[in-house]
Amino acid sequence: MFRRVISFAFVMVLGLSSVVHAGRFDFAIIQPGQPGTTAEAQPVMDELAKYLTAKLGEKVKGVYYNDLNAALDSLGKNQPAWSICGLTFFKSYGSKFSMIPVASTLPQGMEKDVWRLIVPAAGPDSPEGIQGTVYGSMLYTPQSLEILFDSKKGGDFAVEGTHKALRMLRKVNKGKVSGVVLDAVQYSVIKDSDRYSGTKVIYTSNELPNSPVVWFGKTNDDAFRLQAVLLDMSKDPSAKELLNLLQTSGFNPADKDLK
Repeated sequence: MFRRVISFAFVMVLGLSSVVHAGRFDFAIIQPGQPGTTAEAQPVMDELAKYLTAKLGEKVKGVYYNDLNAALDSLGKNQPAWSICGLTFFKSYGSKFSMIPVASTLPQGMEKDVWRLIVPAAGPDSPEGIQGTVYGSMLYTPQSLEILFDSKKGGDFAVEGTHKALRMLRKVNKGKVSGVVLDAVQYSVIKDSDRYSGTKVIYTSNELPNSPVVWFGKTNDDAFRLQAVLLDMSKDPSAKELLNLLQTSGFNPADKDLK
């Protein structure tokens, strides 16, 4: 009898501990499709954690995921307090994980993002004519097409996420790939280059929100304390190098168009 009770209690403990909540201000940067690895990015996460620890007076830890499955597995087991996540991730999983936007990033100082669909120069002139697979660092869930086309019908083609969007662009240039979607930062790297004369832009999205900063669950005083620190970072000379590492000029309030 006692053995059965003990066994049942042990199972209950395992069930209750399957989702462990992290520290008060611990974070995860979730950017599927972006370059690098969790290990390679850890020094940058440590620098951000060190900065926030000093500003918030609480020990902070952080981790980076650019693999969708690894990020989902981690959130299911050890949910952080907040995250900087890609727009596609937010649109796909925001409801499931109760993500509340509290700020937005400013890559290259841009307040909005734009996605461009690029195909071979001899290819179709509209998305409806595309046959084959289109690649993009943000195209890792079906919701990505809804974002690209603003929930309108825009083509019946397959999409696939990639960590190497610019390499895929080179393949588009050679006519070996049907298409690639670049975000505003990626496009800024190649827009003035004559190396991609074998390509053309056939569709440009509406202005889109940048990667948001989200709080998991109902916002509270801690969420607003974090928000205040992030919004002030661009004014802090000591944060300049850190912001460069994070590839953002600073942080803005949450984008009102983010739903």
